[in-house]
Amino acid sequence: AWAFYRSYDPAINHTEQPMDFAFLNASIRSIVGHPDDPWLSGQSVNYYYFGYWIMGTLSKLTAIQSNYSYNLSLALTAGLSASGIFGIVYNMSRSEGGKKRFAVVGGFAAVFLLVFAGNLEGVLEFVHANGMGNLSFWRWIGIDGISIPASTLTDTWYPEGNWWWWRATRVISTFDGVQQIDYVIHEFPSFSQILGDLHPHVMSLPVIMLFLTFCWSFLTTSLENRYWLKFRFYAVLSGMCLSLGCLVFTNMWDLPAFVVMLLMVIALKIYSTFGLNFIELSKGIVLLGGIIIGVSSILILPYLLTFTSQVDGVAPVGDYVSMVGNFKTVVSTTHYHHMFIVWGLFIITVVPFLVLIFWQTTVQADWRKSAFMAVFIGVSPYLIWAVLHLIEGGVFVDLVGRFVHVLPFTLLIGISVYSMMWLQRYGSSAASKTFAISLAVLGLFLVMGPELLYVDDSFGGYLERMNTVFKLYYQAWAVFAIAAGFAICNLLSLRSTVIGWKLLLYRSWSFITIVTLLCGAYYTIAAVAAKGSPFSDVPTLDGLSFIEQSNLSEYHAIEAIKAELDSESHILEAVGDGYSQFGRISSSTGVPTVLGWMGHEIQWRGFDESFEERKQDVSVIYQTQDISEAKSLMDKYGVNYVYVGHREIGKYGPDGLSKFAAFMDTIFTEGAVKLYRMPR
Repeated sequence: AWAFYRSYDPAINHTEQPMDFAFLNASIRSIVGHPDDPWLSGQSVNYYYFGYWIMGTLSKLTAIQSNYSYNLSLALTAGLSASGIFGIVYNMSRSEGGKKRFAVVGGFAAVFLLVFAGNLEGVLEFVHANGMGNLSFWRWIGIDGISIPASTLTDTWYPEGNWWWWRATRVISTFDGVQQIDYVIHEFPSFSQILGDLHPHVMSLPVIMLFLTFCWSFLTTSLENRYWLKFRFYAVLSGMCLSLGCLVFTNMWDLPAFVVMLLMVIALKIYSTFGLNFIELSKGIVLLGGIIIGVSSILILPYLLTFTSQVDGVAPVGDYVSMVGNFKTVVSTTHYHHMFIVWGLFIITVVPFLVLIFWQTTVQADWRKSAFMAVFIGVSPYLIWAVLHLIEGGVFVDLVGRFVHVLPFTLLIGISVYSMMWLQRYGSSAASKTFAISLAVLGLFLVMGPELLYVDDSFGGYLERMNTVFKLYYQAWAVFAIAAGFAICNLLSLRSTVIGWKLLLYRSWSFITIVTLLCGAYYTIAAVAAKGSPFSDVPTLDGLSFIEQSNLSEYHAIEAIKAELDSESHILEAVGDGYSQFGRISSSTGVPTVLGWMGHEIQWRGFDESFEERKQDVSVIYQTQDISEAKSLMDKYGVNYVYVGHREIGKYGPDGLSKFAAFMDTIFTEGAVKLYRMPR
């Protein structure tokens, strides 16, 4: 389905698609070790590149050009994620005796939620586009772009306008009436497919499914001392080591969340055997967790030893005014109604399941210890925030307000942890329920976390929370989708057992769930129709076909460069701003250039004065009429090819460009495009 969509919207020409394309091409060109950075010649990629490496390998094995395999990689990611989550949910349901039809429904529901559904903002777009709602309502909704009633109404069944579907990932962003005070991104998988950015967090989805499959297998593996059971146990541990290493290599942001998941299932497994024996729990978590994390790290050690991060630590989110230069910033938390718009699909499907399981628990001899542990785990993120908040100079009175703000999360986490502990000790064949609840707990932590803490990276001011919310919400969407699929299986199986007022409640939940899922479907269908324009053009998966149509000479030049240049080649092209056409030649071929999108290099590596030097040197090479000066600077960066096209002519002027023909071989010329090579 997503490959079909991409055939009507294949262009690799906006947002960060050129960056993703650059890494894919660099991985394809890589012979061994780290791929060369296509936007910083002489350096290797300082990013999470394993996903690109995998897709690049598939491109090589199938002999499919990268301008096609880019779009196929997006579709493949969705397909692998879908098959993975269906398998998890189906087998979780069947392992507890669930009927096949319910397992199938739950599996497909999970697939829908993971790779097709959008959040509830799409419904608001429909309401707004059709003139419903007054000024007070839209100001209360507070979503940038639809904060006042529409001036013109739509003529179609979906909203019109430039990329209206983009707003579904900027719901939480907050304004104080004058300026933006909290800019937040919260993408979800179907948005990623519509947008077409082949990012690490997108490619990690299938690996997440793989790792969680091994976690569930570990939770259901018997520890009896039998040969075949011991073999399965060690096989599962090996799978956890390999998949965790792949997950971190594919997207480093997944490390904290899924290490927590790993430690959670280990703790649950040990608790089911020894109870709340803190010595045994500590020994097991340290031993097994240490082995799995250690082996995973060894498997990707060459990558870990060379990767450098711009993260400086973790800081508390505060409702206080801070000064960044002359710019006043108010760091804000998320409004409850924004939270529901983003997470309504999972609130409707997962929360009733959590409450129902808790309602079924009974009071046992160790309930006090279990209750204390559950409460402590639920409140621990808040306690960490409170300590950091006070250390950072926050006022004591803020502690009460923030506790009230996160109280719904702490309550849900608390009852869920209690339910998990009860199921592990006293539930019969309840490993799948325990695992589903543990996924929900992880999701709640991931959503609650950015209300209290943010990762201190290269973004500051009103962008402080941006990356934290972005990456953690994406992970939360994946784990909630599994929990929701299983919850639907579980709740469907209760249909024949409820009577009276419970039946009315059950039917109400069923109705609300169906309506909510349809609302999630509306966003994706409407966004696909608005952006991809299905059936409006000849379908193709060629991501560079837009260049073929607008600048045939450049398209042919890119093909020539991919065919001509070897893995040791470096090419010179114009340097310009990020999110633009500049860097297109290196991006489309993987051949390193002196400098590409400088802003992104700063994000990956931190500010370096050599970036400005490179930018100036490129300008001199193109503009100088002194051949020796140009050759000296080209030698400095190992440049042996020079590209001249409309960007180079427009930025540097034509005066200095004729010199290249005097000391280099012209190997391609068509229209205004020329490609020069140093004599061999």
